Amino acid sequence: MGQLFTAFGAGLLSFFSPCILPLLPAYLSMLSGFSAGEILKGAPGISVRKVIGRACIFIAGFTLAFSVMGAAASAMGNMLAAHKPLLLRVFGAAMVLLGAHMTGGVSLNFLNYEKRFSMRGITQGPAGAFLMGFAFALGWSPCIGPILALILGLAAASATAWKGVVLLLVYSAGLAVPLLAAAFFTARFFGVIARFKNGIRWVEAGAGFVLIIFGVLLFFDKLMFVV
Repeated sequence: MGQLFTAFGAGLLSFFSPCILPLLPAYLSMLSGFSAGEILKGAPGISVRKVIGRACIFIAGFTLAFSVMGAAASAMGNMLAAHKPLLLRVFGAAMVLLGAHMTGGVSLNFLNYEKRFSMRGITQGPAGAFLMGFAFALGWSPCIGPILALILGLAAASATAWKGVVLLLVYSAGLAVPLLAAAFFTARFFGVIARFKNGIRWVEAGAGFVLIIFGVLLFFDKLMFVV
């Protein structure tokens, strides 16, 4: 079950990254039609049911996109099954390097910039929320893209389509849980995040150490693919 824990933790880490969390009020605003200011203040006129409903549709959009990616990665891995030992070492080493970057021990400059995917022009409403979720997955920000790439690497190493889909479903769940919490609690959620925002760096560093451990296990083929 180690790879499932890794996938879920990677989803959580992606959500709390500096690329996503500061933009969350804007995402919820585009999804629900309420202003970011109203969401941050918890204005009385906000329909929590509407925010949650659109957030669920948004989640369905990016979950579908990630699942397709997982199946494709597994199919590619199946074609390269003869080179599985090499794939495990490459992905394991990459995971260790990314973990070291997260702890601050190593600085990878190409991960220290932010590129946002523009969703302007996508029609509001349920269909628009779904398309936004799908576009969100395809237009992933470079500073958290490597985390997704590592999960896709695990999917490729599993070399079985359904295992790849399961890994990306679990990754999507890691993103979805805090997103739904934000949609439900709105102002209270962002108030808690504001109080503990300085601790997010320590969370990221801790996640980096965990990623290093899993990278070493993957490198030596000790991370069993049991799903």
